[in-house]
Amino acid sequence: MKVQLHQIKQAVDFAMRVRREVFPMMNHEQIPGDLMQFREHYMETAGAVFLVAVTEEAGIVGSIGILPYDGRIQVIEGRYPEQTAAEIVKCYVDPAYRRYGIGSLLVKELERVVREMPYSTLYLHTHRFLPGAVDFWERQGFTIVTEEHNEWQIVHMDKPAEK
Repeated sequence: MKVQLHQIKQAVDFAMRVRREVFPMMNHEQIPGDLMQFREHYMETAGAVFLVAVTEEAGIVGSIGILPYDGRIQVIEGRYPEQTAAEIVKCYVDPAYRRYGIGSLLVKELERVVREMPYSTLYLHTHRFLPGAVDFWERQGFTIVTEEHNEWQIVHMDKPAEK
């Protein structure tokens, strides 16, 4: 479901909690700009959305968002014409709820929402050091565009947006 105004704090808290676990090497004192200005980025920007998976007992157990890809990444510079690619961000599942298909359900719902948007491509980047991440995205139909062989082990992936 799309995050509602009353769920913004919960959604940000969830994303930051899982982010701390997944990326312990990052500075977590500083909240990323998209989460700091959640409403502006995900609720008031055309072509953006933030979805969450919710259970009665645990609240938010999964998240996924898209933002219009802004061309900022040098190794894929020029690959996506302006405003044609949606960047998938903040795809997180609570560790206690992993391996139940929640991530796949979030991706499917996101793809359903994107069908109504003018995107031709879904883009994301993940990291080789995240267990199962590249395999997960390949099972969702994404293919590897390029990899960066540095300490972040970044894998850039995309797939055509379904219409």
